[in-house]
Amino acid sequence: MVTQLLTTLILVPVIGLAGCILTPKKWERTIFFIAIAAILLELVTFFVLGYQWLSAGASPVFTSIGSLYASPHYTFALAFYFDRLSAVFLGMTTIMTTLIFIFSRFYMHREPGFKRFYYTVLLFFIGLTLIILAGNFEVLLLGWEFIGISSVLLIAFYRDRFLPARNALKVFSVYRIADAFLLVAIWYAHHIFEKSVNFSELSGLVAGHESQLALLGLFLLVTALIKSAQFPFSYWLPRAMEGPTTSSAIFYGALSVHMGLFLLLRTYPLWQGSVWLRITIAAVGFVTAIIVSSITRVQSSIKVQIAYASVTQIGIMFVEVAAGLQWLALLHFVSNASLRTYQLLISPSVVGYLVHDQFFSFVLPPEKIKNTLLGRLRATFYVLSIKEWNMNTAVSHYVWRPLKPVGRVFAFLDGFPAQVVSVAVFLATAGAAASMAVSTGSKLAISSAAAVISIVFYIRAYTTKNSARTCWNLILVGHLFGALFLGLASAGNWKYLVIYGAGVATAFIVGHACLWYLEIKGEQTALQDYHGSIYAFKKLGHLFFIVCLLFMAFPVSPSFLAQDILLSFIPVSHVFQIVLFCLGYLLVGVSIMRLYTKVFFGPHKTSYHEIAYRSS
Repeated sequence: MVTQLLTTLILVPVIGLAGCILTPKKWERTIFFIAIAAILLELVTFFVLGYQWLSAGASPVFTSIGSLYASPHYTFALAFYFDRLSAVFLGMTTIMTTLIFIFSRFYMHREPGFKRFYYTVLLFFIGLTLIILAGNFEVLLLGWEFIGISSVLLIAFYRDRFLPARNALKVFSVYRIADAFLLVAIWYAHHIFEKSVNFSELSGLVAGHESQLALLGLFLLVTALIKSAQFPFSYWLPRAMEGPTTSSAIFYGALSVHMGLFLLLRTYPLWQGSVWLRITIAAVGFVTAIIVSSITRVQSSIKVQIAYASVTQIGIMFVEVAAGLQWLALLHFVSNASLRTYQLLISPSVVGYLVHDQFFSFVLPPEKIKNTLLGRLRATFYVLSIKEWNMNTAVSHYVWRPLKPVGRVFAFLDGFPAQVVSVAVFLATAGAAASMAVSTGSKLAISSAAAVISIVFYIRAYTTKNSARTCWNLILVGHLFGALFLGLASAGNWKYLVIYGAGVATAFIVGHACLWYLEIKGEQTALQDYHGSIYAFKKLGHLFFIVCLLFMAFPVSPSFLAQDILLSFIPVSHVFQIVLFCLGYLLVGVSIMRLYTKVFFGPHKTSYHEIAYRSS
């Protein structure tokens, strides 16, 4: 019975998502009815499951409903796990989403994106549910990617504006760094334990792997820090507040931002024995709480204040987890999520009240900073807080800016002849490797070179400002050399490469046709600015978004499954190559999403005015 209920918890929001997508956008009542019916059924199912689980003694439940792929070497099992941690997080997620759906019926009334809001939130909810109920790392990664994609859509909800589109891309780029670290952690865990890791057996896997678990814990820690906006990545959370206040309240103030904390709690048995890692978690959480609390006090936007206040509390939760107080961290999570949701929902009213109050009774604060040592320190701290301690500048300067001069060096790759030569080199090398005409040592060297070449093409795709079709071609060539690397490094498992190549080739052809169609219709596709083409070509924009997901090997796609299987064959001795592959995974995702947002989001060259559904 429990297995059926867990399956229901996954399927109900999926059915609700499909129903909302198929309903015409003008039928607001029907859209709301489908969405609220799905989430209420989810809530009832959760309570029934909780009652049965408590009646059976509240012992952890592990179940598998099948697999996406199974072989003697590797199995991608759809495994789910329900315990006290899952109960707390899923209960909060379902209750909060129910309240937000009811509130949004009136808050989003007559909004042009009413339908888009509800099905995007349901997509986000599916991602959260998959993470919370995940029984292994593979399912967790599945939900993790769903959250990243739906975040782009929610942050850029007002997609006719420049800042929401830009900030959606900025947040996705930070998310992608976390995705890359999580992918490395999954690959490393698979090779440490020589099998797919189920969360129900973590405690029994620690013995004999203590020295290796410290590095695995470090990968998981970096992933958690980025996802929970801890220092020095705290700057992304306020930029995620560009979307509707209701989505900001439930996800970026209450739920999604706590997923880093959830990851640490879920994998606690793996890293609890590492003293230095626990000290690091506590130190980062403490530093985040101190620095971000100072930033909170000087913000002029109420939504940004609430966002940074939530990050401050999560920093304290990290300290609690490091100290082994998991129950206290869970209680803290419930309190913080409830408070931030309430604060964000009433924030428009608070702003209106404060504006009215200041207009009639504003008094200039009499206190001034004195020219003393303490005063100068206060002024320095104040200026640093205003600048958000330069976190955004530092990450941009040390992570993304170094890619630009490298991309300019390889500007010649934009030309069609250079791309044709690159494809010819790929075909010749792949043919020689497939025919076993090279030695094992040569294959290792060729695979490393192929990984480097794929990175070069991805970097150029990320930095090019030419037409979108040029960027699309660069990404394809990068995929070709990435496939060559995977084939050689995984000891020639070419049958999986066929699956990988089929998915990438299909996405490339359809995407190229979409971009070509936009160009012949007079739309701009140069990646120097945002063009907002989705307002003139909505269906084409939706099709191209799906194609982009396939082109970046999004989970559940054929490309992702083949890629995941091939990674499992690569031995631990090829750490350098895995690092290169994960860097490529990071760059290809950011490059494709940059292309999509530049072409389809932002203000369009033609003004589109709202038209009432019926006469007023």
